[in-house]
Amino acid sequence: MRLSRALRGWHGLCHLSLKSPIHPRKENHHEIRNSDAQQPVCRLPGAVRLHPWRHAGVSKLAMRKITWISCALMLACTTTQSSTMASPVLSDNPVRSALDRAVDQAARDLFRNSCHVGLSVVVREGSSSYFYNYGSISRSKPQLPTRQNIYELASVTKTFTATLAAQAVAEGRMEPDRDFQTYLPGRYTNLSWQGKPMTLRTLLTHRSGMPRDIPDTDALFAENNYATRPIHMLALFQGFGRDRFLSALHEVKLRSEPGTNEAYSNAGFLVVGLGLEQIYGKPFETLVRERITQPQGMTSTGFTIAAADRTRLVSGYDRDRRSVPYRPQSAGAAWGLYATPQDMAKYLRLQLDSRDPAISVSHDPLVGSADNGEAMAWNLGLDNDQRMLWHGGGSFGMSSQVVLYPGQHQGMVLLANDACEGTESALKNMAESIHQHLQLSP
Repeated sequence: MRLSRALRGWHGLCHLSLKSPIHPRKENHHEIRNSDAQQPVCRLPGAVRLHPWRHAGVSKLAMRKITWISCALMLACTTTQSSTMASPVLSDNPVRSALDRAVDQAARDLFRNSCHVGLSVVVREGSSSYFYNYGSISRSKPQLPTRQNIYELASVTKTFTATLAAQAVAEGRMEPDRDFQTYLPGRYTNLSWQGKPMTLRTLLTHRSGMPRDIPDTDALFAENNYATRPIHMLALFQGFGRDRFLSALHEVKLRSEPGTNEAYSNAGFLVVGLGLEQIYGKPFETLVRERITQPQGMTSTGFTIAAADRTRLVSGYDRDRRSVPYRPQSAGAAWGLYATPQDMAKYLRLQLDSRDPAISVSHDPLVGSADNGEAMAWNLGLDNDQRMLWHGGGSFGMSSQVVLYPGQHQGMVLLANDACEGTESALKNMAESIHQHLQLSP
């Protein structure tokens, strides 16, 4: 059909610029594209590089109609998803500097998977912080995230717990290889393996022999049912506060000799939190506030969200794009913190401060070496011969990643409101890609 042939040749008729009223100029939105063009252009599948007026047998009047139809289709594709390509994704990245371009390229790659919803990126270089946002805070209400939106940090919380533990070591209140029972309220002689105790070192490197969770979640993870797991876990942890955890801790049997096998354990970090409470005589939440967030000016980071701030909380989604609930209240020292990108920029500043003795302690290897090992919660490795530390997190509907390059005084935080398959690793890859692009930039 002549009209349909001409419609396929609409390319070049309509372009959305940054001044388009659809994307207010002050927000500096742009769309992620599969081309290298700098101007935001919404392209439809099948577009060809032919002058639209040259399609044989099509009048100028018909082409004017085609032009308006094409423009309407172009506008529609900014808010709807094509079955053959990912939807354009809004962003506040101005795409001007080498850093802007590095982040934008990495974000384009990430959003080729349409399971992703929203993303906030924080880059710390030297004494400066840079913020980038992509996508939406919700599938049902498209709205670009900002640096003030609140995300679940999930297991990135463990790095906060490790920082407190490093402060305790630096102050002489804790020792890495002392029997950790001595730091707990009451006697827990069951927390040893044939006389060999678990220690701060083994707890912070997931080698303590502790189960993954208390109460036990092994059966839920064995089911591998992402649709029902959040509901069942929330029911399991309902009302399971500090007192019940302490009581259940008496019944725990270590699953391996401390220091031998690596097995991820949220329960182990909750035990570290209990030890910190005991030596400082304050609730764990208070310790985080008084010793980390308050001194750093992180006013929107905490274990609870005030009613007035709940509108800033992004919605989370699972790998099947379902809306899912937030983490259980008892997640605590293992995976319970909420934070904003704005606050996490300040956290990067803290973690990159080599003058802080506690930071040095927390980044030193506890297992292996600085090139390939584990520190206090942090994973250690090399990226093109440059030292790198990282820790990720994942909850029912959110993913997070913090990556540090201490030698370059550079760090990144990446927060996503999805738990799609592989998101946590994809965020780490994204950080590495940004870092590599910057290393190659003149």
